[in-house]
Amino acid sequence: MPVCIAYHIELSGSVQGIGLRPAVARLAVAHDLAGWVTNGLDGVCIQIQGPQGNVDEFLRCLPESLPSGAALQGISIREAAVENRDRFEIRSHAAGDGRPSTLVPRDVVVCEECLTEVADQEDRRAGYPFTSCTTCGPRFSIVTTMPFERSQTEMARFPMCPQCLAEYSDPADRRFHAQTIACPECGPQVWATGPDGQIVARRDSAIAAAVNCLRDGGIVALRGIGGYQLLCDATHEQAVANLRAFKRRRSKPLAVMVRTLEAAERLATIDLAGQTALTSDANPIVLMPAKAGSGLATEVHPGLTTIGVLLPTSPLHRLLVLYSDRPLICTSGNSQGRPLELTPDSAQIELTGIADLWLHHDRPIRQMLDDSVVRVIAGRPVTLRAGRGFAPLSLALTSATGRHVFAAGGHQKSAFACFNGRQAVQGPHIGDLDGLETRERYDQQARQFLSLYGVQPELWVHDLHPEYFTTRWSQSQPGRHLAVQHHHAHIVAGMLEHGWLDREVLGVACDGTGYGPDGTIWGGEFLRATAVDFQRVAHFRTFPLVGGDLAVREPLRVAIALMHQSIPGDCSEFRLRPDELQAVAKFRPLLDNRRLSIHTSSVGRLFDGVAALVAGVTHADFEGQPAQILESISDLTETQSYSFVLDRSSVQQIDWRPVVRQILVDRAAGVTPGSMAMRFHRGLAQVIAKVCGQFRDLPIVLGGGVFQNRLLVELLVEYLAPQSQPLGLPGIIPPNDGGLAAGQLAIGMAQSNQN
Repeated sequence: MPVCIAYHIELSGSVQGIGLRPAVARLAVAHDLAGWVTNGLDGVCIQIQGPQGNVDEFLRCLPESLPSGAALQGISIREAAVENRDRFEIRSHAAGDGRPSTLVPRDVVVCEECLTEVADQEDRRAGYPFTSCTTCGPRFSIVTTMPFERSQTEMARFPMCPQCLAEYSDPADRRFHAQTIACPECGPQVWATGPDGQIVARRDSAIAAAVNCLRDGGIVALRGIGGYQLLCDATHEQAVANLRAFKRRRSKPLAVMVRTLEAAERLATIDLAGQTALTSDANPIVLMPAKAGSGLATEVHPGLTTIGVLLPTSPLHRLLVLYSDRPLICTSGNSQGRPLELTPDSAQIELTGIADLWLHHDRPIRQMLDDSVVRVIAGRPVTLRAGRGFAPLSLALTSATGRHVFAAGGHQKSAFACFNGRQAVQGPHIGDLDGLETRERYDQQARQFLSLYGVQPELWVHDLHPEYFTTRWSQSQPGRHLAVQHHHAHIVAGMLEHGWLDREVLGVACDGTGYGPDGTIWGGEFLRATAVDFQRVAHFRTFPLVGGDLAVREPLRVAIALMHQSIPGDCSEFRLRPDELQAVAKFRPLLDNRRLSIHTSSVGRLFDGVAALVAGVTHADFEGQPAQILESISDLTETQSYSFVLDRSSVQQIDWRPVVRQILVDRAAGVTPGSMAMRFHRGLAQVIAKVCGQFRDLPIVLGGGVFQNRLLVELLVEYLAPQSQPLGLPGIIPPNDGGLAAGQLAIGMAQSNQN
């Protein structure tokens, strides 16, 4: 009889909730080995024993035998004592009370094998909307504690029926140890209610009722994976108009869900990078160039040349889009100023007046997850919102001290991040924190996150702005507190993205608003930055914002401020529009009084003012809309550019006044808005590249919401190429305020490591 040997193997990284244990068990059985595999707080543990040759072959084949969703961060192998075992088994692991170092698994889009079963009328899961397997289904949205075991998720309340248990126990079955396994007999169920809250249908009939509602031009409130969503026929003009009216969302683009990639190609121009993002396991909304003549309602993405498209997330989504046989609007299920609704009771109340039918289910949602949003820029996917499928987002941060750190994020597009001494992660998008309900949701989600990861913060990191809710919330917590300048956090998030935390960089931070140490509102900054400090070396010339936040909603206020500083006199030679003349008369007397306005260097607000002058955008329904319109109308054939002036003082200033004068001259001469918009984008990219060229010994990092603009970033790539500077483009960490927490966490940990 051959001599047996034994090894203990530990796998770390993204190794739970993806079918890794069943894959290991099959490999061990194939090589006639005994032992066990289990999930733990540190990853997956394997004990393997058998003849030397068999064990060696197992170890050789292990890396290539792991599921495609596995992402190993480390593997350790040590000799172990041979135990009295004659078979290999999968062990369940009780909830741990420590700090997990393994990654909490993300939610995964439904796989094709599960969809095939759902569509097969002979299959026992035919039409079942909660079908999943070892490689797909909810994960983070339902986990209560780690490691990832059924008993430690919201699926624990659904005991397996004999048939599911048999599949779960069979090594030859693709649902072998699938923690979310369920079927119509033992799993979650759907039901439909009307506006009065009374049940009108259950199970298959409820889905049929929802389909009929959609076909008739109604609005369905659907309990999805991470919260409620609102669905309607994307080709039905009145349905889309009703949805906008009910949500008080006049023009913000609405995402469209389609059945297949082929259906998506009828709505948008999709390149290879866009196709890869659209069909990925994360299942995000992908922003792509819209095609004309798609048949969509005109109000789906008014005034914009891009459209957000996603494929069905779950079998339930697939059934609705399949049987309704049309593209569906799929947007967040909340009323204005509220977070996503999570429970049937709250959704029934809060979405009254919006929905015509509610499609509920009884699987609880542990973590709120909005859909992620991605845009391909310069050939790479850029995350604009990190939600379902992306969060929790692992961050490549380590600490010499092991101190626990919490980073609170910003006020808009809020998300938090933390370090538990063993791993660093950023949580999902929560939203803008203007309303009480969203603030309460932030508090709830943060406390759940800290519990899930076993974090007991010693350091709370927050924005420098004293009035942000996240600042005040952090300061109310016991422990040390660190205020981080907004744009420094943006740049360090980009440094983290590219593995440059040990380097000095030139950060270009352009956005709408960030509290500056000098008391002004920053937003067009060039920073020599390290992970612990920064120096402001250049910025855009400041200008007044009359009415503060009102200027964000009324870009014409910004335009008048820009003209006031650029044009002496009454501007009569430039043939101002009647609304501009009225605004000049109203606001000019206020612009020279610093007590009545705040000053900003914001490139985001500069975009707003230029959009008002070039495209006549006088009101913004959402932040960034004027810039999106300006990008959409840009004539890509235009080769000229406007000229910014660089004032080379100790802290250089980029003077935009010549650009404003050039725009007014061109407008009076009848130059098309498309040409003027393109000239502005070109001129802006050229002056940014010019400043960067003065720091050729430093890599460049782009940060801030302005760099969600595909046209601007791709022009920058073109103009910076001859300078041969390393360029850190936005990527998986959102460049907008959704990525602030990652930068704050990195700064807090870097400073903590120095102390």
